[in-house]
Amino acid sequence: MNKSNYTYPITQLVKKILLFEGVFIAVCLVLGAAIKALDFKKAWAKELVPAAMQDNAKEFAQNYVNQSLDFSFLQPAYLFILLLIPVFFGIEWGFMRWKNKKINALGSLQTQAILLPEIHVKALFWKYFWLRNTLFFFAFALAQPIFGEGKVTSTGRNAEILIALDISNSMNVRDINPTESRLSIAKRSLIQLINSLRGEKIGICVFAGNAYVQLPLTGDYDAAKMYVNEIETDMVSEQGTNIGEALSNAARMYSKAKNSKLLLLVTDGENHEGGIDESVQILKENKVQLAILGLGTKQGGYVPNDPYKSEFGYKILENGKKVVSKLNPKMLAEIAQKANGFAITSASSFPDLENIVNQIRNLKTGESEVSDVEVKQNWYQIPLFLGIVCLLFYLGDGKSRKLKVKS
Repeated sequence: MNKSNYTYPITQLVKKILLFEGVFIAVCLVLGAAIKALDFKKAWAKELVPAAMQDNAKEFAQNYVNQSLDFSFLQPAYLFILLLIPVFFGIEWGFMRWKNKKINALGSLQTQAILLPEIHVKALFWKYFWLRNTLFFFAFALAQPIFGEGKVTSTGRNAEILIALDISNSMNVRDINPTESRLSIAKRSLIQLINSLRGEKIGICVFAGNAYVQLPLTGDYDAAKMYVNEIETDMVSEQGTNIGEALSNAARMYSKAKNSKLLLLVTDGENHEGGIDESVQILKENKVQLAILGLGTKQGGYVPNDPYKSEFGYKILENGKKVVSKLNPKMLAEIAQKANGFAITSASSFPDLENIVNQIRNLKTGESEVSDVEVKQNWYQIPLFLGIVCLLFYLGDGKSRKLKVKS
């Protein structure tokens, strides 16, 4: 009898695994070099084809290799799962050494033969092979390899949504939440709203004493969220809350296309200027629907000198009292009624935007924008399928070996 039949042949197994991994890496390097050589930029590569075919070969390389085989990953962070392969083997190696000590402690080979099944290095290698490839292909599937291009038909909702955001000093009040200002809550709500859009164009206007265009109409939602995050109350030097100027300025930002238009006014409702009636009339003439989100509490709060440092104190009136800012829901409801729109108010850190989202969903898109777009194709299905196959082989191989031991 051979003692290695009953203890784990660790040295042989390590040699087989290292040989397999070495061959695998070598094949990957050879394939990579071959693909790179297809651009025929190097002299030795040009000599591989006749001079008359070099132009065609170069064109093939550019059109096929550079576009189709030049792949990337949508979620490359998942490739770190590959680090589990050496971790798994390290744990298994330590476990096998521990079991060998236990087996040797049983005594003679005759005793081991009675109590233990034979252990074959080939079976151990296949166990590693299937589990290793399961992790390998699942990691690639999660990373989502993309290569090659395909055409998809894109139908865009060309409805236009503009956000008029109040950035007056009163938006720095922390009456809703002692750790967050009204503006912080407004910005989080707007990002939530942008995430719910389905192709509508969006623009941003900020206002205090005056109104300014922050972001023209765009379909780039990532850019819109970036601009929202950058908004602060010190962006406008002239303070106040000129809602009328905000409405009229936003109305000029829309395109002349015959589509649905919605204006979302986000404010605490403290209007210190006039001109609201004239602005509402401009909205009606341009067929702009108005929705208002009012943020704040009826009790209100003190207006800080610095939005991030409470130790700098609060703004003071001429009579020495602190400036108190309160939500004005009545005024917001009146503005909405004049514009045939609606207003909701919230004293929550996470305002309920369901009514506003539903209003956007009900917008008529008018003339739809249909276009063919070139997109990278996602091939995660292939490594996912291979990973499942390897997992089934791993599980099946384990069951078959258990049956053999029982017999």
